[in-house]
Amino acid sequence: MEKFVPKFQGAPWPDGARVLHVYAVPDPRADHGLANLVGECRAAMRPYPITPLGDDTLHCTLDMIADTTSDGITDEERADLVTALREHLADTRPFEVTAGSPIAGRGGAFLDLSPDHALVELRERVRDAIRRTRGPGALLHDGGRPHISLGYAWSDASSDALQSVLRRISPSHAPVRVRDVRLLDVLFRQHPRPGGESAWQLSWSMVATIPLTGG
Repeated sequence: MEKFVPKFQGAPWPDGARVLHVYAVPDPRADHGLANLVGECRAAMRPYPITPLGDDTLHCTLDMIADTTSDGITDEERADLVTALREHLADTRPFEVTAGSPIAGRGGAFLDLSPDHALVELRERVRDAIRRTRGPGALLHDGGRPHISLGYAWSDASSDALQSVLRRISPSHAPVRVRDVRLLDVLFRQHPRPGGESAWQLSWSMVATIPLTGG
């Protein structure tokens, strides 16, 4: 495991920059199995140099609008993007996926999500909306397999050691309901850690919530 560094346009994220993202945001208050699993994972991560995400910042990234930082996107352009997202997701229903097993990765820890066909389809619809409003140049990142981020590493540590601890968690899976999609103004900033280290921390402000209510 090595220090997590967020990326924007293929380079390290400018400290303090904001970028629009589209996330599926789980709700541990409603999905109690997820709350229990995340709590066990946080306990397992505690001895490691990982900044855990709080219940209010757990997320599954669908995509980011990567042609410019959010200060380069006008209110009218944001409204156009929200309209396009609503239109492209109009016939998408809520669905359930399974979170787990927890995995120690290169930059921290996350929950794998499966089966992922509904999430992949959702992501493609989101990308279609972004292409329509911002052009193909706004899609510069490959999100990889869908997952829920649990925390970001701020220093080097053994992923194998953490994985051994995570593997002891039981139950290691929980159902997650995907009820909506959120357009968010995402901020990454570095904060000091012991020994002269620094950690990237995530926060966001809401732009719009698009409920999945399709029939």
